[in-house]
Amino acid sequence: MTKKIWILILTSILCIFIAACSSDNSSKTSKGKDDSEKVTLKFMYWGSVFEKQAVEKMVKSFEEKNPNIKVDAQHVPNDYGTKINTLMASGDLPDVAYLSEGLALKWAEEGKVMDVTQYMLEFDELKNRIPETFYYFDKGKTIGTNTAGEIMSLFYNKDLFAEQGVDLPPADAQNAWDWGSFVETAQKLTLDNQGRNALSPDFDAKNIAQYGISFPTWWAGWYPFLLSNGGAITNEDGTKYTLNSPEAVEVFQNLQDLMYKYHVAPTPTQKENMPATSVLLQTKKVAMVIDGHWNILDFGESKLNYGIGVLPKYKEAKSVIFGAPTVIFADTKHPDEAMKFYLFHNNPEEVDLFAKGLWMPLEEKYYTEQEYIDSWINNEVHPPEFKEAVVDYTMNNIEPGPSYSLKNFVEIDPAIGAGLDPIWLGKKSAKDALDELEKTVQPLLQGLYER
Repeated sequence: MTKKIWILILTSILCIFIAACSSDNSSKTSKGKDDSEKVTLKFMYWGSVFEKQAVEKMVKSFEEKNPNIKVDAQHVPNDYGTKINTLMASGDLPDVAYLSEGLALKWAEEGKVMDVTQYMLEFDELKNRIPETFYYFDKGKTIGTNTAGEIMSLFYNKDLFAEQGVDLPPADAQNAWDWGSFVETAQKLTLDNQGRNALSPDFDAKNIAQYGISFPTWWAGWYPFLLSNGGAITNEDGTKYTLNSPEAVEVFQNLQDLMYKYHVAPTPTQKENMPATSVLLQTKKVAMVIDGHWNILDFGESKLNYGIGVLPKYKEAKSVIFGAPTVIFADTKHPDEAMKFYLFHNNPEEVDLFAKGLWMPLEEKYYTEQEYIDSWINNEVHPPEFKEAVVDYTMNNIEPGPSYSLKNFVEIDPAIGAGLDPIWLGKKSAKDALDELEKTVQPLLQGLYER
């Protein structure tokens, strides 16, 4: 056998061997790609049954568009704080989760929640979110934003205004009621069981059939007015209590007077037997309600003929934007995939909670570009004045709530809440209660987060 034939035989054998190996490796690689590169993310969230349905729909869409990522979504409707603290203690945290503001910032400082600043340079949909929605836990370091936006507004039953011949609340910040005009309107809409309003000398304050206004007594109910009047919880660096300043005292005394002087708002005791905001307006128990944007979901389902106005003002028209953050935990093994899901889970194009009224978008384009504005408000759920009263107002008249900037807010918030109870119950004047509250809050102050 010649040398040339031997070379041909050996070459043939070698080619067959390489082909076999290549085929075997190809098979393993193809199979291995599904297994080794398939990432599972754990996601934990709270919310109503309606929100759960929307989230499940979103997760399904995400998995279809990202076949290499599976999302194990866990809905925790009750005792969420207990659950997440237990997981933290056991070292078994999810990759992505809803989290309360105070806990999120505290854990970020401890290195347990991921700093997502690096991703702001990479993703416009993160970088271009409303600045007031970001949570900063150190200079130049952020855990990201709210899960969605929420602001406080003035909701009202349009039919009740028509019945009493009262002008509707203003929808633009420039024409916002001053406090006196607001009180007078509430008096006109507060009726006793004989149909007499609170301006009548014969008004029976002990037998009220319809209140003019209702407002929440947690911080979102009073903080916008504090901002409007130039007040604050602390001084500029967060080290000194200032909630007993003349500006703050005026706000809290005015709110107390709505209940006990003018009798146009139900007291906490009276509210215990009252239904939720949407039902209050629908059953004509109350004509106006100060509350959060999320109520629009219920208004839409009830087919209530409701409207939205801007909040009354003192020196400037102000409201607050808030909403607990979604975070990525620092010990995730899949930070890039987690960020991809993070950006997807509250995208208005993927979640119908925006168009249905529960959430407000985070990116500025949904407030400034008509195409994107229409995509979430051009429907039956949102009334005609919504663009002016909420969209424009959000871009020009909002500030972040105290939970974004006040360190140790997780302890300060309940302390303030307890200290304000004597005001809401009519047991102390605003000045006395706020002066006394200083002794409780001052020792808890640890400064402000840099924004």
